Amino acid sequence: MTEPHLLPEQFTSEWMPFRETGGVTEPIQTLINIRKVKRLQANQNDIVSRLRATWLGRLYRSHLKQHIAIRWIAQWIWRNGYPIYINHIATRISNGKAKRWRPLIALSEFTKKSGASTYKLADATLVETPQPQVFPACDQGYLASPHDRYKFPEIFVATIRNATTYGGTNLVLAGGEVVCHDLYDFHRDYTSEELHGRTLIASKSSRIRWLLHDEAPEPISVAATFVDACAPNYAHWMTEVLPRIALFCAEDRFKEVPIVVNEGLHHNIMESLLLIAGTDREIITLPIGRALVVNTLYLTSVAGYVPFERRTNNLSRHSHGMFSPKAFEEIRNKLIAPADRVTNNDWPEKIYLRRNSGSRKVTNADEIERLLISRGFVIVQPEKFSFLEQVQLFANAKVVIASSGAALANIIFCPPTTEILIFISKQPDTSYWYWQNMASASGKVVRYFLGEAVSGSSQGIHADFSISPDEVLKNI
Repeated sequence: MTEPHLLPEQFTSEWMPFRETGGVTEPIQTLINIRKVKRLQANQNDIVSRLRATWLGRLYRSHLKQHIAIRWIAQWIWRNGYPIYINHIATRISNGKAKRWRPLIALSEFTKKSGASTYKLADATLVETPQPQVFPACDQGYLASPHDRYKFPEIFVATIRNATTYGGTNLVLAGGEVVCHDLYDFHRDYTSEELHGRTLIASKSSRIRWLLHDEAPEPISVAATFVDACAPNYAHWMTEVLPRIALFCAEDRFKEVPIVVNEGLHHNIMESLLLIAGTDREIITLPIGRALVVNTLYLTSVAGYVPFERRTNNLSRHSHGMFSPKAFEEIRNKLIAPADRVTNNDWPEKIYLRRNSGSRKVTNADEIERLLISRGFVIVQPEKFSFLEQVQLFANAKVVIASSGAALANIIFCPPTTEILIFISKQPDTSYWYWQNMASASGKVVRYFLGEAVSGSSQGIHADFSISPDEVLKNI
């Protein structure tokens, strides 16, 4: 990767780390202990992957998806029409038996019922969540508190015999049932697995149709699975998947156990995995739709959870995310020391994260950036840094300003004294407490600048928005 080499004294509007030959990304080259489960024919993937490969799928992605109305109609048809097809047509034809309803059971309940042995990794923890300050102050009412505190449950490892783990989901098949983690609330939470046609869930009856079917699953004697439908997303990986891996790998009793993760993860995610799991541990990458049948499967309970989407807006008290302080502490302890060995130690102290995503953009970003530069801030694009560089960037920051986005998950590496200010649109259904709950679990607080959404936008909480320069000037 070729980057401009800007020395610290050359800080202007944008900053990139200075790298020498053999920089921090080089250890990823040493990942030689990876076993890749072979990808079979295309029909092993979920139905959405197959649809995307058709001419209609390519037409939709290239020309139709950009139109909000068409995208909304397509999503409505899929979420409402596909279950009808599965329940009334697909189960009566090929693989009907494989698509039968199965009981859906939480891990803690499954261990009690089956007598599976468990090993505790962390005690239950009470997390205080004070209400964040909001700018302008007149908008404080948008952050009506869902709770003053939450209790994160005990984290444990369950030993499950003769279980099956599939690529593309953290749900596990065992004893004729499908095991999920304890924080799922399927009445309120719509899952990535359902959106991609990998499962169909009847939330009222706690049942599930398993729509992935590997005709030739690979047998393995022992493994720990950390596959997750949302693992490719950096924020979900950092706050839900990597914390479980960190706690599991910290135990010497599990040091010889191979770990299973998604195939095709970003190199920064793989770098974080290498640093947490070590280079000696075997890592197995599992494609979507492929299965491992494991004689002894170690399944770590939830260490952080953010619902993928809301199943309905008709219910209240949706989860905005819950996180384990112990798991965050384990990640920081494991990663801060290696990050201190990064070549360049002259990191900026006041940073603004430029968001390059296609949604939730700040429409007056250029004006805001010029204002922040005049106040001594440096503009950074975290996705252009290696993983360790991102750790060090946030570990040395005294002030972080950013729009709501995946890169903000790096605030778990900030010191408790770091000021964290977040730009987010003014919407009734926005999960404002997501970042606050994350910050609280890692010993920090956040403040919000609420922006005005673009007039007439139908994107809801994902709409672009503007931020008041006057409010920024008054409060940074």
